Amino acid sequence: MVFFRQKQQIQTQLLNLLPIQTVSLRKLHLLLWIIFASVLSVNAQSALSFNNQEDSLISLLNNSSNDTSKVRLLYQLSLLLNRDNMPENLLQYASEAFVISQKDKYQWGIGVATYVSSYYHYIKREYANALDYNLRSTTAFKIADDKENIGKCLYLKANILFDTGDYIGSIKNCNNALQIWETIGFKKLKGPCCNDLALSYARMGNYSNGVEFAYKAFKASEEILDKKEMAQSLHLMGAMYYEFKNYENAMKNFLAASYIYNELDNKFGFARNNNMIGEILLEQGNYYQAQIKFDESLAIYNQPNAPAWGQPWGLSNIGSVFEKRGDSAIENEHIAIANIHYNNALNNYLLSLKKFEKINDPAGVAEQTIYIGKTYFKLGKFSDAKRYLEKGLGMASKVGEKKNLASCYLYLSKTDSAEGNTAKAYEHHKLYVLYKDSIFNMESSQNLSMYKNQLEIEKKDHEITILASENKLQTVLTEQESQRRNFAYVVLGLTLISVAYAFFRYKKQNKIKSEKEILKERLAISQDLHDNIGSTLSSISVYSEVAKIHGDRNEQKDMSNLLEKISKASGEMVDEMNDIVWALNPRNDSIAKIIERMESFAKPLAMAKNIHFNLKYEQSLLTLAIDMNKRKNFYLIFKEAINNAIKYSSASELYASILESNNCLTLSVIDNGVGFNLFTEAKDKPSSLSGNGLKNMQKRADELKGELQIISKIGEGTKVILNFTVS
Repeated sequence: MVFFRQKQQIQTQLLNLLPIQTVSLRKLHLLLWIIFASVLSVNAQSALSFNNQEDSLISLLNNSSNDTSKVRLLYQLSLLLNRDNMPENLLQYASEAFVISQKDKYQWGIGVATYVSSYYHYIKREYANALDYNLRSTTAFKIADDKENIGKCLYLKANILFDTGDYIGSIKNCNNALQIWETIGFKKLKGPCCNDLALSYARMGNYSNGVEFAYKAFKASEEILDKKEMAQSLHLMGAMYYEFKNYENAMKNFLAASYIYNELDNKFGFARNNNMIGEILLEQGNYYQAQIKFDESLAIYNQPNAPAWGQPWGLSNIGSVFEKRGDSAIENEHIAIANIHYNNALNNYLLSLKKFEKINDPAGVAEQTIYIGKTYFKLGKFSDAKRYLEKGLGMASKVGEKKNLASCYLYLSKTDSAEGNTAKAYEHHKLYVLYKDSIFNMESSQNLSMYKNQLEIEKKDHEITILASENKLQTVLTEQESQRRNFAYVVLGLTLISVAYAFFRYKKQNKIKSEKEILKERLAISQDLHDNIGSTLSSISVYSEVAKIHGDRNEQKDMSNLLEKISKASGEMVDEMNDIVWALNPRNDSIAKIIERMESFAKPLAMAKNIHFNLKYEQSLLTLAIDMNKRKNFYLIFKEAINNAIKYSSASELYASILESNNCLTLSVIDNGVGFNLFTEAKDKPSSLSGNGLKNMQKRADELKGELQIISKIGEGTKVILNFTVS
């Protein structure tokens, strides 16, 4: 999910104006006040169209003389302006202020004029011009030693960099602005700035830091009773919890934000929040309710003066509902229905992409491009899929969103595999695994930080409550202060001891558990060596002694038979050793390696008996990993089933298949041979078929915690079916 937002309103406060003697400077201050008031009046939720009052003011302006009366009229007009309705002549007002300020070498005025020009170009998404004017404004305010407005310039630059996808630069400038405001005690923009920091960290996938700054923003906004920013902070915290799949806490924050948005009659904030509630419902499989939420939000974003990102985000969300429905139809093998849903998803994604391109949102463009590539793949249009995925890869790399990069590499690997380009598929899959592992490690680390931050948040709130209570008590019971402090130390000491003990116990239990797992694996290997290799060596020893006796008696025929048995037994032992060594090698963790070994074992044996052998499997299985113990038992069950079929079934056809569904593997080995009676242990049947062979297979299935079925009737062949979970 890409974090969308309304652009933070860049608010500006003027310094207290000192008495100014000259008429020109008085005019200048009035003009500067007009320009700053234009910025202060920017508010997307209360946008107004030009009406008769504005027309009258413009008419008066055109007919007025160049004096203070004209400046007052400009000021009145500026109060009616907003970010979605800024006339082109706003730059003219800034230009007038710049000319007067430059003439009088008034650096503070130059800073104001260039700041407003920067803000204007930022709103118009002309980012190069915005950055140029921002640098000039920062320089002028530094000369004027106006720290508050230096901070505002840094904050505006952070917003510009955020929109261009430079999140690291945005974070740096936001932090610099906060540091400057902290030194002078300026609090008004601390909440919005912390919220923007949370957004930047979220775009980079660092949701732990995102929660931390969203909480700081909430407390800062609560301190000055800025309800709009409080709602923004709650919304952001909900979005972070959503990324951690903590839907309960996410929903609590979204509902709290919705309450404030309704109270403020902020319909666009409500729509954005409503979208996130829809995303939770979508993740929980409630497609119908999710689409209702998305449709409600899109209807609001279709209204005049809505934020530019609203429509494309809404369309993308509706596309996600169709895609999820398509995935569900595929699982139920309703291909035609799935394709209808995928086509609907594709249409929404394409429209969303077009709108994101129009507003020049790099993160939105990258995400929609990848969504389109994925959907084309699901429709079987591999060339289109590859074209969009490769384009999306380049964009996502610039933005640096790891989840989109991982998804892109995964579907590029699938597309390459579908086109028969196995080398490229392997290369892309390695990159997918690399990013997936990186995301997993980052999320694991962030989960710990998240819980730590949550504890810190709760601790701070608790400490604030205790402090308030103590301040009240101190006025009456000052003599008990030392006693309370000592009690607090005791409680803190006991708490630290309890935490230390719990941590030590946790580490000890983890160590014991790890040692048990290692011991279990060692015992399993030892048991295999004892059961398989040990018994074979014992047989060879016995055969050797008997062969020696026959040799002494010159009984060549009997001795030759025994030597043949020794040769056969030693060959089987080598095979057993190879199987065990192969199973221990971590390089063989993938299903691809297992399939390779299965085919290399079964095909030569089947050809020697003139049996047609075929192994079927899904291409997606080749990327699946399986641990050592399960890999060993899975392969040995297959090997036993193949051996039985080739040696005893008298079959002409032998088939094997491997399927995966919901993290469960199903192995089937089927022959068209003579079959046998499972409930009759005939004396003339070899033990490997009627006794020990089947018992060994069942034992290995039990170790897999799986289910083994053997279905056979005389004259109707045999089926061996194994089901077990991969992890």
